[in-house]
Amino acid sequence: MRKHKCLTHINVGRDGNVIFNLTGEQMRVKSYTKPKDPKTEKQVQDRNLHRELNLISAQTKVLRQFCYKGTPSYKNSHNAFIGLHKQFIRLARLDAKKVYENLHWSRGSRAGVRSVTIERSSNHFSLCWHPGNMSALSDVDSQVIWVLRNVTHGYWEWKINAALRPDGQCDINLIDGQYMDEYLLWVFFYNPKMKKFSVDELVHVPTQVTTIHQEFGGNNASKWNLYDSIYESIIFKRQQERIT
Repeated sequence: MRKHKCLTHINVGRDGNVIFNLTGEQMRVKSYTKPKDPKTEKQVQDRNLHRELNLISAQTKVLRQFCYKGTPSYKNSHNAFIGLHKQFIRLARLDAKKVYENLHWSRGSRAGVRSVTIERSSNHFSLCWHPGNMSALSDVDSQVIWVLRNVTHGYWEWKINAALRPDGQCDINLIDGQYMDEYLLWVFFYNPKMKKFSVDELVHVPTQVTTIHQEFGGNNASKWNLYDSIYESIIFKRQQERIT
């Protein structure tokens, strides 16, 4: 039950199996019937996808707020993350089971990382990067952001200000005994002057592999072009709905 928004002395809503509703000056009462849940394949897939995205959003609150704060037409960073990724995965017809691999943090449209090198042992994890073409977005003051997903044990590590844009490296502190687990790594850059992100790149780190080097080939052809077009269309549609 809740207070009526205009008549605060009147309670409306559901109380047990009874629903109270004020229509004009008349209080109407009807019984509550639990709606039928057909549990179609599409409904189950949508619920599973929503559950996965809620889990990711909750686990990475700091990063989510950093990347999505101020996104047009969304009330908060959580809604932005859920809404954009859900529509992207649907329209791109991606497998919801691989939702972690399909994450796109930056929404960037400019060059990001040219190459990434990972070296690790039983108690050490180091990350080296080399940026793409040094354009206005790849300013030397840009911040390096990395996100690490432990696939084996299901937890996250991230740092939103690891270092500056030029070639560099950093050591990543992990839970003891989990340095050689399977990981997914995202790396991208944020330019605080332009308030824009570079295109993030994804690296798969298999278990027990000590050295990994991955080239991203000049960063001219991004696999996230589809995301950029979907993102812009979603924002435009929501803005038009607000106007009308």
